[in-house]
Amino acid sequence: MMTSSEALPRSARPADPRLAIRGFLLIDLSARLFIWSTAFALACGLFTRWNAWPECGPIGADMSTAWQWGRALTNWTLLYNLIYVVLLLLLRLPVPTPREGRYSTQAGQPLDRQLVWSALQAVLTKARLEAPFPAFLVFHVCNLPPMCWIVGRIFGPRTKSCPIAEPQVLDPAMVTIGRNVVIGFGATLTGHVQERDAVTLRRTVIEDDVLVGGHSVIPGGVHVRRGAMIGAGAIVMPDTVIGENEFWAGIPAKKLRDLPPVA
Repeated sequence: MMTSSEALPRSARPADPRLAIRGFLLIDLSARLFIWSTAFALACGLFTRWNAWPECGPIGADMSTAWQWGRALTNWTLLYNLIYVVLLLLLRLPVPTPREGRYSTQAGQPLDRQLVWSALQAVLTKARLEAPFPAFLVFHVCNLPPMCWIVGRIFGPRTKSCPIAEPQVLDPAMVTIGRNVVIGFGATLTGHVQERDAVTLRRTVIEDDVLVGGHSVIPGGVHVRRGAMIGAGAIVMPDTVIGENEFWAGIPAKKLRDLPPVA
């Protein structure tokens, strides 16, 4: 059975988005392979240059040699993760931060370059959030000094807090997080809102002393003021302003009550 768009004359059919999406996936694949392989090659090359590998191989080795290999592989993994993060930062530097605004995605209209910058940043964000083995320590490297200061300034999000688990910050350059902010496991923060025929880029701001419940969703344009709390699983509507010391929850999130002032 034909769909409604297939029944139209070819000239009147909307543009097929599969080509653009597959192009994005190709860029995503290429970037991931480049970062992974380059970090691997540099880590191995530096270890060989520094004579950091044990003299005997690990197969059939005695306990002393096995411990040497354990220490060497631990140090190699730390070096690999550090190089992986540095490569993410170097690739992020030439990509401009997109400007806030509403940009059309209608068929037949040229794609605004702000959406191109946003898509390129999304590639790097995916490489950070979905880091492959052995880059499983990327979260720790990004949130420990001195790299946390560099990552926050170049990559984002700008934050004075340190998360225990990596929140899903899908537009890190468009998100600002204050001091003493607790973000629950599985929470998603974005700096955009996807509509049917447009994408709106808006900065998301979370002030100090805020608690964001696990698996909640905070889209672009939301401003959470000091001392507020968002319940677990809540979905905040775009461009919502949550007042100081307010508790919001639900789908969509609504104000339920006021909280005592932050001590």
